[in-house]
Amino acid sequence: MKKVLLTSIILVSALFSNSVDVVKTVATFDERPANLTISKEGRIFVSMHPLINPTIKLIELSAMGSKNVYPNKEYSLGNNSIIGATIAVKVDSKGNLWVLDLGKKQFIIWDTMKNKLKNIIKIPSNVLTKASFLQDFVLDEKRNRVIIADMTQGDLKSKPEPAFVVVNIKTGLSKRFAQGHKSMMPDFDGGFALNPIAIDPEFNWIYYGAIHGKKIYRIPANSFDSEKNVIKNIKEYAPKSYSDGIAVDKNQNVYITDIEKQAIGVSNKNTYKIIAKLPENQTWPDGLVVANDGYIYATVNQLDKTAALNNKKEEGVSPYLIVKTKLED
Repeated sequence: MKKVLLTSIILVSALFSNSVDVVKTVATFDERPANLTISKEGRIFVSMHPLINPTIKLIELSAMGSKNVYPNKEYSLGNNSIIGATIAVKVDSKGNLWVLDLGKKQFIIWDTMKNKLKNIIKIPSNVLTKASFLQDFVLDEKRNRVIIADMTQGDLKSKPEPAFVVVNIKTGLSKRFAQGHKSMMPDFDGGFALNPIAIDPEFNWIYYGAIHGKKIYRIPANSFDSEKNVIKNIKEYAPKSYSDGIAVDKNQNVYITDIEKQAIGVSNKNTYKIIAKLPENQTWPDGLVVANDGYIYATVNQLDKTAALNNKKEEGVSPYLIVKTKLED
């Protein structure tokens, strides 16, 4: 009887695993991509991960698959490029590309329509810590501000002191909110803190969590006027896996890069499920973006196999990927 029951469980598990689609590969890379962003016209911009000390910091991926230094060599090529190091990049509704330069602690805003520099916003040192790691951010275009997820742990080993860094786009005034709040902390010692962060398309809700946390939290976007309002309005929203990136669609579905199951998942309210798995031997889905074509796109970069996160052994094997899968109905 036990043998029959075990066989049944195995068969059900196999059927379930086979029912999940494999993501579609959009582009391949010889070096690790970090995050990506897609303009409303469909232009794809990709940052190259600073953990590998890349020669090129930022590229535009053409429709033909070519990878072009973006915006130009002065900004993105070589050790003396204007962009020091970047992971997080976003295109706003007006076609401006926002590059969070974690190396030089600033935003570089580039007008992709006119192909020229729009602005540079410096992030003051008084809202940062010695271990600040400005990993990701959201643009609240409705209120003219940026909310950065400062994971800290910039040396990848120090005690986490995560916080939101809120920057006024018009004035540059910056504030640090909710440092060390329990919702930002990892589930275990040595884990990584606040990192994935997203805003819904209507700019109503900010969603976030820790890399090594099993919960998504959300805050009304209009709460970021004061620390008191931020902390008062933090609410648990949904379960998740350990994840590096999240993105939100118009239906408040929160998409997850599942670094435990090597998959793309989706959370909504009380549920979490996997909707697509990575190709065989691929690991660490990283950045996510919801596009206008009915798909969600992700970078896949085997970050867990870098020397920095793998006992000083580099075991990544190219190609590294950009992939896509259909959005939830």
